[in-house]
Amino acid sequence: MNSLNHFLTSFIVLFILFKENITITEIVVFSLIFGVLLDLNQVVGKYLKKPANHRRTWVEEPFGFIFIGIPIGLILSTIKTDYLFMTLIPYGLHIIQDYLTIHEVSPFAPISNKIMNIGFFRSFPHASWYVGEEKGISENYFLILNIIIMLWVFFLFT
Repeated sequence: MNSLNHFLTSFIVLFILFKENITITEIVVFSLIFGVLLDLNQVVGKYLKKPANHRRTWVEEPFGFIFIGIPIGLILSTIKTDYLFMTLIPYGLHIIQDYLTIHEVSPFAPISNKIMNIGFFRSFPHASWYVGEEKGISENYFLILNIIIMLWVFFLFT
């Protein structure tokens, strides 16, 4: 998924769950860091000379959630208890959204390097390795849905 979808989905869920206890600034920060910035690991994938169609590292896979997300969430929960779930929710949503998008994932990385193609959303904007053969629903529909939900949430909860 693209960064805007990652951010909006994380923001919507965190806003609905934590709007009473947490400031908008905190919600934005957690949505950005754990919903969007996980994709920065792809820079590491480029540095490791991974092929362009699979620059994801295990950080964006389920074991990344277990070995990175949960410990960071537990550490941050010592500051404020809500921070545990404010870390885990966007992190988990990021992984789920990546699995909904048509591209290669490695669910058992770093234990296994087996790569799978799953999902039904076509990436937008198209990845540099895109060859025009992806069959599926445009990610733009997910973006439109996110925007509608965001507007609905703001009108309903503010």
